[in-house]
Amino acid sequence: QEKQEKQELAKKSEVPSDLDWSQVSSQWEVDCFSRPINREGKKMWELMVTDANGVYRRVAQMKPTRVNSVVVQKLMTIFIEESKVKPQSIRFFRKVMKNMLIVALNAVKDTMPQYMEKCKIIPSRNCHMLRLWLSYREREVYPKMIGYTPPVKKKTTNVQASMVKMAYESLPERLRFSRYAISAVPLGALARVKPGQLPGSLARIPPGFSDNAQVYGILIMTSRADIICSTLRSMEMASVRVDLETDDLLLELDIDTTYKIDKIRGEEKEGYLKFERAKRQLGGLHFVAVHDIVTGGEPLLPIEADDMGPGEGCVTGLWTLIDYSLQDED
Repeated sequence: QEKQEKQELAKKSEVPSDLDWSQVSSQWEVDCFSRPINREGKKMWELMVTDANGVYRRVAQMKPTRVNSVVVQKLMTIFIEESKVKPQSIRFFRKVMKNMLIVALNAVKDTMPQYMEKCKIIPSRNCHMLRLWLSYREREVYPKMIGYTPPVKKKTTNVQASMVKMAYESLPERLRFSRYAISAVPLGALARVKPGQLPGSLARIPPGFSDNAQVYGILIMTSRADIICSTLRSMEMASVRVDLETDDLLLELDIDTTYKIDKIRGEEKEGYLKFERAKRQLGGLHFVAVHDIVTGGEPLLPIEADDMGPGEGCVTGLWTLIDYSLQDED
């Protein structure tokens, strides 16, 4: 009966028999949302799960009437049971699904303490592999399914935009810095930086771009580099972006936290527009580097990966980031 109940929950993908479990990451990403497929007048829903390396991937099609935390909990339990590598963290990026997913994933933790006791549930925009996979499915999979309805493009007018001017909170004290600069480095140099080489976090670099493409980012110059690096490491830094309506430079964290770094002055705006244009051309890719102005020598960004590390002229921390707000606007 239990097996029959699991089969009735949703239509699930199976685990490939030749899956290489040694390549599966314990960092998982999950999405639960409607897809552009109409079934009997209602949109089909999917639960998608991938590890950060994109090796263990599972999809369950869900009836819209069966989308709730109990069903998601049961499906996640199956996906975890059937994986030889158990998750140590599970990230998800949709704000609208935050409450349901937190309830479902906490219930999974409670019912599977032998696997899940130390697993962290992390609301975060940094679901890089999941976003790549979802983008692929939107291009190649959903349009070939029966009942496909192309999504309607979002339209924003200047009137709407100006009515929703945001008032952003300033950076918390422990993250404050007074000096920073917009800088750029070749994509190839960033790609050669190895994980763990520096404090920080490296996003998966989007495929298809030249090594010579210039990646823009923010170089923070501070005498509190170690404190700022350790604080940022404890947070889910998602992106740095410019609000062109308010002329604010913003730091985005986790799934829904935004802080104001600075107000952009009129004569500087062109440099920030260049930063935003470069991000858009590279699928949202940009970076944040932290430099210690007291002991760090010259603030040298990676021209070659071998240049990195303590020594005369380097940076204290490096994050490569993807601004998904650009994709979500398109």
